[in-house]
Amino acid sequence: MAHTAVPQRRQGSTLGIALPAVLGVIYGLYTSFLARMSGESGAVQFAIGLVSCVVLAGLCYALGRYQHSLPRELRAVAYAVLVGSSFGYLHSLSGDSILMSVVLSVIIAAATFCVMFYTFYVHEE
Repeated sequence: MAHTAVPQRRQGSTLGIALPAVLGVIYGLYTSFLARMSGESGAVQFAIGLVSCVVLAGLCYALGRYQHSLPRELRAVAYAVLVGSSFGYLHSLSGDSILMSVVLSVIIAAATFCVMFYTFYVHEE
């Protein structure tokens, strides 16, 4: 009788779930604070904070879960898009112009891409 390898289901670590959740909660609280500073009502700032928390936590979890299937270039781009758009959204909540939010987002995304690409390149297995 031939022995066939049974594919094992990859178990998610506690850190793989806790880190996106903590990042999402911190991001949601900060977006709620920024919404409060711009004069939004309590219900609106709660909704902005909750939606921001869930979206960022979900994107961080998905990126952490599937990052190993991406080549290092696309992985660096994925991190750059996530970090750049997150900071750009926070900056847009502060009440500044959309142009400044886009410029800040692009600068932070470019810096994140450089750092992540270098990190993935150096630590490639």
